[in-house]
Amino acid sequence: MSRFSIEDDDFIRGKVPMTKSEIRAITIGKLQLEKDLKVIDIGAGTGGISIEIASIVENGKVYAIEKKKEAVDLIAKNKSHFNIDNLEIIEGVAPEALKDIGDIDRVFIGGSSGNMETIINWSYEKLKDNNKIVINTITIENAYKAINFLKQYKFKDIDIVHVNISKGKSIGDLTMMIGTNPIYIISAKR
Repeated sequence: MSRFSIEDDDFIRGKVPMTKSEIRAITIGKLQLEKDLKVIDIGAGTGGISIEIASIVENGKVYAIEKKKEAVDLIAKNKSHFNIDNLEIIEGVAPEALKDIGDIDRVFIGGSSGNMETIINWSYEKLKDNNKIVINTITIENAYKAINFLKQYKFKDIDIVHVNISKGKSIGDLTMMIGTNPIYIISAKR
């Protein structure tokens, strides 16, 4: 059953960072998903993006790659919580942990552990023609690196969006807008 735009509070959370619902919505929109795709989520954290992608690609497969044991455990709990059966969790560091996956349709990079270039190179080799890669970064430096590596490895239609989200918080009878961390969402085609 396809489920898009899951509320943040619906996820089982720990101390592991989670991509907020508004950012997940934009990121998933940039991936241009279809029901039968093979998708990789690198740096999966709590599994928020993996879970939503898996619910959309009902006839496809999602691989959640995560190096931190606490995060891997949270992804497994959320997989069970949302009754997702087309999600495979891989504990490890990309791209080494991806060696047996084969060709893919979409790549999402939420965290690269300093391996941005090798992950983008791996993605270019494994993505099918005209398929997409989306990268989220919180720093200018990583956005700059990602764009340069995408150019270096001949990705096309590179697009970057800088997103600032504010959410309302009640202060008595009034509402104050509280800003979340700004994020860069970079997308490109193979």
